[in-house]
Amino acid sequence: MTCSYSKEFSASAFTDVENVFIYEYLPLASGDAVKVYLYGLFLCQNKEFDQSSEKIAETLKMSEDEIRDCFNFWEEFGLVSVVSNDPLTVKYLPVKSASSGKPRKYKAEKYSDFTKGVQAILPERMISTNEYTEYFSIMETFGIKPDAMLMIVKYCADRKGKDIGYRYISKVAKDFGVRGIVTVEAVEKELSAYILRTSEIEKILKALSIKRAPEIEDSTYFKKWTQELNFEPESIIFAASKLKKGGMEKLDEFLLELYSIKSFSKEEIATFVKSKQDVFDLAVKINRALSVYTDVIDTVVDTYTKKWLSYGFTDETLLFIASQCFKNGKNTLQYMDELIEQLHSRGFIDLSSVGDYFESIRNTDKFIASFLLLAGVNRRPNPWDRENITTWKNWNFSEEMILEAARLSAGKTSPIAYMNGILSNWKNKGIFNISDIDGAPNVSADSQENYNREYERRRSIALSRAQHNMDKAMEIEGFSKIYDRLNSIEKDLAFAEIANNTEQLSALEEEKENLIKEEQSLLNNIGLKIRDLSPVYLCEKCKDTGYVGTHRCDCFNKKV
Repeated sequence: MTCSYSKEFSASAFTDVENVFIYEYLPLASGDAVKVYLYGLFLCQNKEFDQSSEKIAETLKMSEDEIRDCFNFWEEFGLVSVVSNDPLTVKYLPVKSASSGKPRKYKAEKYSDFTKGVQAILPERMISTNEYTEYFSIMETFGIKPDAMLMIVKYCADRKGKDIGYRYISKVAKDFGVRGIVTVEAVEKELSAYILRTSEIEKILKALSIKRAPEIEDSTYFKKWTQELNFEPESIIFAASKLKKGGMEKLDEFLLELYSIKSFSKEEIATFVKSKQDVFDLAVKINRALSVYTDVIDTVVDTYTKKWLSYGFTDETLLFIASQCFKNGKNTLQYMDELIEQLHSRGFIDLSSVGDYFESIRNTDKFIASFLLLAGVNRRPNPWDRENITTWKNWNFSEEMILEAARLSAGKTSPIAYMNGILSNWKNKGIFNISDIDGAPNVSADSQENYNREYERRRSIALSRAQHNMDKAMEIEGFSKIYDRLNSIEKDLAFAEIANNTEQLSALEEEKENLIKEEQSLLNNIGLKIRDLSPVYLCEKCKDTGYVGTHRCDCFNKKV
């Protein structure tokens, strides 16, 4: 069960206020502070009303900042505890008698000259009790002398105007207090030094494209940069001019970075900035070579480019690697990073060794294309093929034997898996030469040489024609996705066949059939057929065509 008062009932009820608050605390507070305290007390006893700081400000015709200031005022007296400023959360505490040590009172006669002085410096507005109490608290906490505090108030008023709010004055005073600048002599010395630094600070702000007058915080930064970090003013101004964006905090970070690498002079800073810009420009060029776009290029620099350069790769080598990634359809920064890690681990760092690596890959892929062609497989070489080549050559099979296994595998459901089976069988039987294969044709050396020469000529023509058609097909929207899946499905079919998983094999074959139909439908738009993407030869004598590796025209067969 839940019970609560209605707003109408609450309006006719009473809010209890302890008498000790009225005769000991109320005389010390401004009208706004009393108003806020009483309304907060009312909300404590009537929770059905909206208690948000926005609603309180609206009800009391005050700003939210003024509401917070009033609660902070009462917190000084121990009457409330400000648990949180956002959202504003206040806990009311029991009201204690002044005889117990609370509230924290300041004798009016002690600061009478100070209060008159502050009001004279800020004639545009009346100084509230709350503001005076803030100044008293700062002076008591840090031991700032009243005359020194007046100098701080005057400095702030001169910088910001006679109607300046007390928050800025409090901030500057606390900064002075923390640094032990509490006497007239110390404040005068600090302000004099600041005035001398003003012209230099103005040049820094101008270099940063900041259109405002120097402030005390700027002086603190300047003192840090010149006295702690030992930068000359002209070097600081030069460093500021090299920042594309950001204020004094950003410049502070930049100078700390320069300090860490001991670059102090304009020449050293210029060299560092140029090297940093060169790395940035390189990252942009790599992205362009990969044909990728990154919102924040700094992330690319920090995550990838700096690391690659630290490995010893040159700009030229990295751009070459990026171009190879793009040509191979692996145009992502993550793939390039994995490739560079592999190259680095194998000691391929300079352009020559990296070029040799890609050349070996190209030669391997050229041979893979040959056995795929003979096996009747319509796709480009992939990593699985390269793994197979490595395995088969480790079994001591020559390229000639691998090509023969491909020829015998043409027309099978999964030709590459079938090739694996053939080569594994030959390995177990110790068959490593064509002549040892049962049923191998017995042909003369001259006839075989003529056969090979004619075959290679036609294969070259067929490969060139197929590549041209493939490039056209890849321009069709959605084609590459289907093509990539058709490539990967071959491996899935092979594993399903090896595992004798008939259910999976059937599902994959159905998927492959549907993909082929989609592929042909897209190719129809540019007047091509699927077979046009495979290397085919055209017999110049009988004008017949055939798929190399699956069947040949009669004219070609007669040559053997």
